[in-house]
Amino acid sequence: MESTDNDGDTMKESIKVDDEVNMEGAASQNEEETTIEEAEVTPDDTICQFFLSGRCRFGDKCRNRHVGVPSASNDSHGAKDKGKSNQASKPKGKKPPMKTASDVISRIQWDTHLPKEHFIVGYLDRFLGTIEKPFSAFCWEDLASLGVDVLAIPKHRIQYFKYHKLVVWDKVSRVDNIFGSTGSGMTILDIIDRYESMMQTERNSAEDQSAEAQGDVTTHEVEELEEKHCATVDQADTKKLRPTHFIAMRISSEDVKSSVKEVQNVLQKHSADVAEFCIPLPELHLTLCLLHLESSEDIEVAYTVLEELKSDMQRLLPPSLILSFEGLKDFHSRVLYLEPVPIPGFGSFVSRLNQSFRSKGLKIIDPPQANTFHLTIAKMPRNVAIRNPSLLFRPEVYRTVNLAHFGAQNIDCLSFCYAGSSRRTDGFYTTLLELPLY
Repeated sequence: MESTDNDGDTMKESIKVDDEVNMEGAASQNEEETTIEEAEVTPDDTICQFFLSGRCRFGDKCRNRHVGVPSASNDSHGAKDKGKSNQASKPKGKKPPMKTASDVISRIQWDTHLPKEHFIVGYLDRFLGTIEKPFSAFCWEDLASLGVDVLAIPKHRIQYFKYHKLVVWDKVSRVDNIFGSTGSGMTILDIIDRYESMMQTERNSAEDQSAEAQGDVTTHEVEELEEKHCATVDQADTKKLRPTHFIAMRISSEDVKSSVKEVQNVLQKHSADVAEFCIPLPELHLTLCLLHLESSEDIEVAYTVLEELKSDMQRLLPPSLILSFEGLKDFHSRVLYLEPVPIPGFGSFVSRLNQSFRSKGLKIIDPPQANTFHLTIAKMPRNVAIRNPSLLFRPEVYRTVNLAHFGAQNIDCLSFCYAGSSRRTDGFYTTLLELPLY
């Protein structure tokens, strides 16, 4: 029995030892696993340093381990960089939409603060290129409803609009100072204020110069000047104005044109520089009346005068109006012209025409040679003549033309023309109305 008890104790001790050994082995194994895991994580070459700084661009596909938390400062810095990158990658915004020519036309037509007569339209002519005409000269209704004798253009041909000489809307360069739609910061009302201010400054400067020039005039002389001024105030005012329109008789006779061309060839043979002062053959005309029309209302009044004058034409004019040109003359050697043979009743008709316009309150500009009807062949500006007197049209030069008769022109129509730089497709001045005489 004693032996059995010893054996039992021995067995218990053995089991206890085995348990201790097993526990020690498990602990040892755990220590080894922990050591191995730590060995796999801690080396610097397996941890992604870019992830720790918040700048790894590979994400989950990175072959290095992403362990730990990225630095907050670095992460915010990366976010900022990312934001900048996204901003830079975004496409730039479109240009602001520009108001169309139709918008500009409607604004000028219906805005009571805008004087229509001061606007000019530059449009593309299929044959002559870009030409200018006054806004009031156009009919802006639907083209399909207009007749052939009405001045109208498709709106897509409009290139620009001017207020006096200032371009306020330009399709090519995207200038919009009518509405300010392209970001210029200016509208047409700003342009008008600026233009008026500029004109006022020029007027004040001119008045100051005039006052200085008259500073030594005596009181008696001042009174005389005031009386003369009051007596001729209308004439003085109109002399300062430039004509905007005129009434003319157009020259279409090929005989007259051929004679004029021969005279111009003689002038150019004497001096080639004279060519730029010769009148183009399609522009040849006799001016009967010069007008300064300030508004579309003035133009309508001029239409009315011409229509009312129809009833008096046959009474004032001869049964057949034929102008015959016999010789060359000049004004101060600067203007070379043909003077028609006098016709009974023609002078009275022209006087009646001018008086009819005046009676309606329109401004008539008397030319320096008011009583001389003439067909201008060549005209030289005064400053050119002063600077280069050798270019003047001297009698010893133009009288070498071997012509006794310069042709005749049958006149059966009056032309109401715009006195600007624009021309028709046939080369003549822009014509607002053609009025048959018979």
